[in-house]
Amino acid sequence: MQGLLRQQSTAGGEAGSPMSPSSAMRALRSACRVDGVITLFYYDDVEAATQWYENVIGFEKLLDHGWLAIFRLRDHAYLGLVSGSAGSQKPLDGPNKGVLVTIATSDLEGWHARLFERGVDGTGEGLQIGGEGLTIEFKVRDPGGYTLEFFEWLETPPGMR
Repeated sequence: MQGLLRQQSTAGGEAGSPMSPSSAMRALRSACRVDGVITLFYYDDVEAATQWYENVIGFEKLLDHGWLAIFRLRDHAYLGLVSGSAGSQKPLDGPNKGVLVTIATSDLEGWHARLFERGVDGTGEGLQIGGEGLTIEFKVRDPGGYTLEFFEWLETPPGMR
């Protein structure tokens, strides 16, 4: 970043003079584009997890190589399921995986009703107030013990609309 600061000029400034921190961050974001995000979960039984996400949750499966399946959650946001015997990471034992996928939706009641009808664990507890009063939510666990949190903002924060 220091090189970027030295190479760019401030508006109306001389070439080679340092940029302001906010200008530098805008230039960095412009130069280092993000085209999508894939969150990876690791499983002892990736086939069971793949079936669950496709047939119970209903996410769109884009590819399945047996050891890796990728699901589209939304444009450019994906969930990857990886076999612990093939991937670079290993599944963690126990109920706390240290990570969860949080899904923001304006149809929280619809998601809850659909998953409740399918008997997904966690839906029987109903909708809860979460995020220190900022959201309504419910959480479910997948076959590998990972948590999916579905939530709706009570008031959408600025910049997230």
